[in-house]
Amino acid sequence: MIYKNVALHNMHELLVDETGKGKIFCRIPNNLRLMLNDSAKNNALQATGSEIRFNMVGERVVITLLNTNPDQPSIAEVYQGDFLKSVHAITATPTEVVIERPEHMDLLHQVTVKEEALFDTALTRVVLPWRPPVKLISIEGDTALPRANQSPSLKYLAYGSSITHGNSTIRPTGTYAFRTAQLLGADLFNMGFGGGAHMEAEMADFLAGRNDWDVATLEMGINVIPRFEVEEFREKIDYFITTIAEKHPDKWIFCIDIFLCRHDFLGNEKAEAFRAIVKEQVQRLDIPRLVHVSGKDILTSVTGLTTDLVHPSPTGFEQMARNLSFLMKGYIG
Repeated sequence: MIYKNVALHNMHELLVDETGKGKIFCRIPNNLRLMLNDSAKNNALQATGSEIRFNMVGERVVITLLNTNPDQPSIAEVYQGDFLKSVHAITATPTEVVIERPEHMDLLHQVTVKEEALFDTALTRVVLPWRPPVKLISIEGDTALPRANQSPSLKYLAYGSSITHGNSTIRPTGTYAFRTAQLLGADLFNMGFGGGAHMEAEMADFLAGRNDWDVATLEMGINVIPRFEVEEFREKIDYFITTIAEKHPDKWIFCIDIFLCRHDFLGNEKAEAFRAIVKEQVQRLDIPRLVHVSGKDILTSVTGLTTDLVHPSPTGFEQMARNLSFLMKGYIG
């Protein structure tokens, strides 16, 4: 999405705030958002995986953001290409993120090894907080839009629950989806919705209708264990996977079942039934680039969880990213 002279990556709309103070980020079309369950409806307004990207024309750019929930800490990171530049706590009063051109930009270019660089060093990236929702108040300074060759050509779309969304991470770049993208050398579209991965038909249609991604992971099951019975889950999965995979048979799609979690320690048979359904659906479709992934093969250690035994810790997220990216590379090269 283009707004003024910046690109809003992983963002579909800016909504008008009824208070008249700032604009609200929305990662999906608002008309789709309003059709979804309440958790997805609310969490689509959290900017996980989203960035404000631009090239600096002048020497200084100031972006003002507002944290909409003073009870939740909010962190934004600024990168110059792949290089971390600064970290900012976004507060419940308008917070200025001041970005100045590095004095040694030429040296940064020189020391960047081409084979290792994902982003052009000239590209400034403000990585927005994964939660809570932040509002855009203003952008001041002379900027130019990103060029197509300044970001990775491989585009990775990640759908899923709060685990994909990033719950329990600290930095917005610390989610398993973000780290997986880095390890793959890809640019991320994060479609994680805390508590809201209900695999609605409308969401399946939206993801299938997008042509801006090359590889995808679909994390399915954990949000609906208490909500769906086995047959209802089977019906949801049937439409969700089939719709996306048949529209994109040439793309690698990795269907991840439920990660290691407390249901495994409580003997909840529904968790294993849901895992089996995801695996069976992938096998039934028999599409060459559609792959089933066991969530237990991605998060392998119970100590990678937080005390709720559902959400991974930062250590768990890193383990997941390394395991998942290794598996995906084995298929896509």
